[in-house]
Amino acid sequence: MQYNDQVEELIAAVPNVAGWRLAALPETLSDAAIERFLNSFDRETAASLRDYAMVRCLADLGLRAAEVVQIQLDDLNWREGTLQIRRTKSRRGYIIPLPEPTGHAIADYIRSGRRATTTSRAVFVRHYAPADLPLGTGRLHKAVHDAYVRCGWTDRSGTHLLRHSVARRLLRAGSSLKEVADVLRHESIDTTAIYTKIDLRSLEAVALPWPGSKS
Repeated sequence: MQYNDQVEELIAAVPNVAGWRLAALPETLSDAAIERFLNSFDRETAASLRDYAMVRCLADLGLRAAEVVQIQLDDLNWREGTLQIRRTKSRRGYIIPLPEPTGHAIADYIRSGRRATTTSRAVFVRHYAPADLPLGTGRLHKAVHDAYVRCGWTDRSGTHLLRHSVARRLLRAGSSLKEVADVLRHESIDTTAIYTKIDLRSLEAVALPWPGSKS
């Protein structure tokens, strides 16, 4: 028996596959992995000192790549221990605390890696022709990628992995969602809400017993 039902008109009645907002789980690095990542920089050359200082800004402060390469000498207040972020995704400026390890890394690069004859006010500059020009984000992305490879993490990429890891570290230390949003400079706390899914300790405290399991 053959059926010749016309089903094309029923297609509109089939619901779309749900696309839940904030469904993805941000990938992060553990504290031990972050330490391994940072230790992969030998800091024996000017370029390695520069790249190490830049990635510390990513791993310690949760800065975006564009924010790191745009840091100027005048943005560093060594007396107050602060860093001014002038250009951000929201076009607003911020003054943030400069952690001691990050400050040391930047200072080491300025003293021992950055040429004294450099006229650019950008902190991070090119070392080869055309020398002394501000770096683009491509160099920072490459520095991060190369470090992943040195660590044997060929399946990882991107600088946002370090930014996500800052959020994980803050949440595990007991910071509120609002505090994490302030550190990452999110305009809306809704953007930060996705990180609640990686705070496994807090989730375990509110999780209900699985049906049929022993409570």
